[in-house]
Amino acid sequence: MDDPYPQEFPFGIQDVAELLQLRVRRRQPDSMYTDCPFCGDRRGKMNINFTKNVWRCNYCGESGGMLSLYARLNNTTNSDAYREISDALLAGDTSWGYEETERKGMPYAGSGGGTLSNAPQKAAEPFTSNIAGGKKAPESMSVRADTNKEPEARPSYMNLQADMEIPQAERAGDQQVHQTYSLLLGMLNLTPAHRAHLKSEKRGLTDAQIDGYGFKSTPPGFLCRSLAERLQRQGCILEGVPGFYLHDKGYWTIRFSSRASGILIPAIGIDGLIRGMQILLDIPFRDKDDPPGKAGTKYIWLSSAAKNRGVTSGSPVHFAGDPFSRTVYVTEGLLKADIAHCLTDRAFVAVAGANNVKPLEPLFALMAQNGTEIVVEAYDMDKCSNAMTARGSSQICRMAGKYGMECRRLTWNPNYKGIDDWQLALRREKRKAQANRQDSEALNFKEKYLLGQCGMDAMKQEMENLRREKHACDSNRESSQDGESIVAKNLNKTPVSGHDGSRMMEKIGLTAEEYAVFCRDGVKALERMLDAQKRDCRFRIYQLAFEAGGTVPFAFKGILDLYKAGYEQPPAAKYRLAADSMLTCPAGWTDAEILKRLSACFGSRMPEEEKGSMEHPLAPSDVVELKDEAGRRYFYVDGAGFEPVRFSPFLAKDREPSK
Repeated sequence: MDDPYPQEFPFGIQDVAELLQLRVRRRQPDSMYTDCPFCGDRRGKMNINFTKNVWRCNYCGESGGMLSLYARLNNTTNSDAYREISDALLAGDTSWGYEETERKGMPYAGSGGGTLSNAPQKAAEPFTSNIAGGKKAPESMSVRADTNKEPEARPSYMNLQADMEIPQAERAGDQQVHQTYSLLLGMLNLTPAHRAHLKSEKRGLTDAQIDGYGFKSTPPGFLCRSLAERLQRQGCILEGVPGFYLHDKGYWTIRFSSRASGILIPAIGIDGLIRGMQILLDIPFRDKDDPPGKAGTKYIWLSSAAKNRGVTSGSPVHFAGDPFSRTVYVTEGLLKADIAHCLTDRAFVAVAGANNVKPLEPLFALMAQNGTEIVVEAYDMDKCSNAMTARGSSQICRMAGKYGMECRRLTWNPNYKGIDDWQLALRREKRKAQANRQDSEALNFKEKYLLGQCGMDAMKQEMENLRREKHACDSNRESSQDGESIVAKNLNKTPVSGHDGSRMMEKIGLTAEEYAVFCRDGVKALERMLDAQKRDCRFRIYQLAFEAGGTVPFAFKGILDLYKAGYEQPPAAKYRLAADSMLTCPAGWTDAEILKRLSACFGSRMPEEEKGSMEHPLAPSDVVELKDEAGRRYFYVDGAGFEPVRFSPFLAKDREPSK
């Protein structure tokens, strides 16, 4: 890429960044990472390149030259930005290059391709404009008019860029990169702790899958030089392979360190070649000023961009599965794609970030040639609340259409963020299905009856079960006849006393009084007695109704996120009625117990009768209405709990017809 500014330009982008007081998170010899003032992200995602005098936020995708950085933050033109920067930095001649360019109406590099012929003119004046959200430049940077004083020379720190430039290598060929990485992985081990993590419930991989993907632990720093030498002896090319660089003492080494220790995750192309490697960090990188609850950076690329003869890793696309699949899923995160492929046996493509879709273009072209017809966007469920993620999702669909492939948007139970989390949850549910059935069977007759799960005829089955148990225990006696007589006596309103009667009460769940009523007055009398102990509670579930391609900032998030989005209560106009039904429960149940029951019934999957109108199982940001003789109450689903809220149901959209 050509330098967008002539070499005699009197300042650089580093000077502009310092003038704007951008928050620096990481510094490198040829660039630095700052917080992005455009999208507000505070994780240091905006890269400022000193060599090329350009900037780009890797989160929101905004980019440009150094004048546009200043101009956009101060709502001014590039022409005025140049003059203000020059004044503030005492850079001297504020008419450099502009008068001639403006007279000719020629496009100015870095101005977005426009011309400056119609740019408003502004006389040079002391620097007083607001910078970066209303903050004025430090007093040491202000300029006072003094016609008797020559402009000061450019401060020495502005010339650091030329002194700090470090020679970089050209990236090696794909085969060379693959060979070097493959042999390197063969020299490394996977620690028991890392293997246990990959096999845990959080990741769900098997030993065979872990070994097949080539996951390894990063080596200690003192082994880097010897590993590089071993690779060289085996004929590997190190120059141009991301992560390798030439040490100041003249030997090749690898950029591993104890601070960046973790699990190496190969990024494999559709051709099966390793294109790069990520590190799942043992300890995420966090800034000292980050709030306690904020997660740090979990993944970094193995790169040597800031080292002598090093090279950037780039952001290679990862492919897992059959390259000739008719349907290919696209998600964010290499490890996520590997896990999802193992759980579903579907082909997955992974990008390193939701907005990092540009590397997908050549891959999509190849996929179309390979016979792929459908691309399924499977980004995390925050695509419903995060505009940046939603934009990346839309870009995938446009790109797929460009190459003649149909694009579909996949959503799932929003209680699980990623597709890997969702699939792992489904597997856990399947494993627990038998246990859940056993738990249900463990409920006695009365408990099931009060929950509306059975009728009075279930009591006969309970008694038959008791008879069979008694027959098995008293095989040496005429227990079969005794058991039959017990059933007959109960059905004929004849009391059963002693041990048999007590055992029957315990099994069925009746109190002594209830059992006596049953024995004396029969089934109908007991039914009336039990019916008085249960009640029906009407409930409704409201879920967010998303416009086509739209997002809601608090979607599938807790009530604090609702408040942060500027709402005191859930905005009913953004909701749709999703479920309207009855719940049978014991008469003494509180709202908390009813909500817990609804969470158990609707939290992991939707009942068959509600699948036509419910978009997803009960999840954060949903609103639940309870209605009984006491009136209506509304509750916001806040994670695993419920928060009472106000809600105006008449503003919500109607329930969609069953599909």
